[in-house]
Amino acid sequence: AVAYSKLAFEMAYLKIYFPLEFFSVLLNYDTKNAYLQDIKNKGIKLLGPDINHAERGFISDKGVIYVGFGKIKGLNRKVIDEIVEERNSHGLFSGLTDFLQRMAGSDIGESDIVQLTYASSLDHFGYNRQELKTNAASLITAMEFGGSLLSETKISAIGEMSLLDRLAHEKEVLGFTISGHPIDSLRKEIVKKGYTQINDLKADQIVKMAVMIDSIRTTRD
Repeated sequence: AVAYSKLAFEMAYLKIYFPLEFFSVLLNYDTKNAYLQDIKNKGIKLLGPDINHAERGFISDKGVIYVGFGKIKGLNRKVIDEIVEERNSHGLFSGLTDFLQRMAGSDIGESDIVQLTYASSLDHFGYNRQELKTNAASLITAMEFGGSLLSETKISAIGEMSLLDRLAHEKEVLGFTISGHPIDSLRKEIVKKGYTQINDLKADQIVKMAVMIDSIRTTRD
């Protein structure tokens, strides 16, 4: 009992006075919705696995927490090491062409570009996610033929995918959303009207909740 009490007080101290470090370590072991909501409630920014800042695991840097590359489902584990090693050795990637030119000869493939796109890793390169996804195959082909062809490759301009699609892809590859939530615009109203949140549910209690239906399955018997 003494050991558990001591550990509980130590963790509480870290959570209060070093929240960035506390949550970045905690999330490397578990990404429960309760932890993610706690981060939001404390006003801490949780950003996606940015290609110029993220590491293999969750890290805290300059007042924010970055999701780690290792959290991206379907991303080649070897590619993660190659990205981090190249960035640490030769500096930040200045743009999409610079990134692909420097990754030439690595194990990165079309599916890796798509997964990085869905996870928001390439958002700051000046192209929307639909453009990156649609042009992933041609970019990889150009990269394999050399830097000159890559520099001349034009990315087809395409309208961005809807917010719901972006959020769906983020949840698909990360297990949670980074860009927001479909009901964010209604959150204040939901709290104001006293709706119960999932984290506050208790047994044998009548509650009123706000939910979003994203699919319906019809069963006949």
